[in-house]
Amino acid sequence: MTVPSAPPKPPAPPAPPAPPGPRGPGVPDAAGPGRGPDSAKQRLFRHPWRLVIVGAICLAVLNLGIVLLTQSDPAPQGRTLPSTIDSVSPLPGALARLQDTVTADLRDDLTGVLVIDGAEVPEDQLERIVPLAEVSFRPGPDKDLQQFEPGVHNVAVYYWAQGKPRPARPGVYSWSFRAGA
Repeated sequence: MTVPSAPPKPPAPPAPPAPPGPRGPGVPDAAGPGRGPDSAKQRLFRHPWRLVIVGAICLAVLNLGIVLLTQSDPAPQGRTLPSTIDSVSPLPGALARLQDTVTADLRDDLTGVLVIDGAEVPEDQLERIVPLAEVSFRPGPDKDLQQFEPGVHNVAVYYWAQGKPRPARPGVYSWSFRAGA
């Protein structure tokens, strides 16, 4: 006896076209297994020590930067000027040329004189800007001091109130600088 055979199966419908990937329509996505959005979390925590090491290095660099910024000293040689002195030149401890100008910029209501290496600069050799209370001296051929000798020089500015006679004990600020060629 023959068994009737089952009717032939119709052919399978064609597969739908792949959705367009990030590289364009018809190009398959390269994500593949283990490369989807969820796999980023897996890869990130696969080696957690990498994150710890990178985080520690970033924290160390940040702390080093903060320490260096807070320890930097913008004042020359760590000295601060008294409130009666706005600035001096050359700066304390600085290297100056042999004919550089020595200047003391006092508070605007003061006047003064310069004493260089123990000798007071004569009044006719001082340069003054009275409204700004600046007193300065520049060595030269027509001065008692033609140029500074190479080495360390001590400067003092004696100051007092403008319009008043020089007191027996005026205020004083002193500093030193090095002269070189």
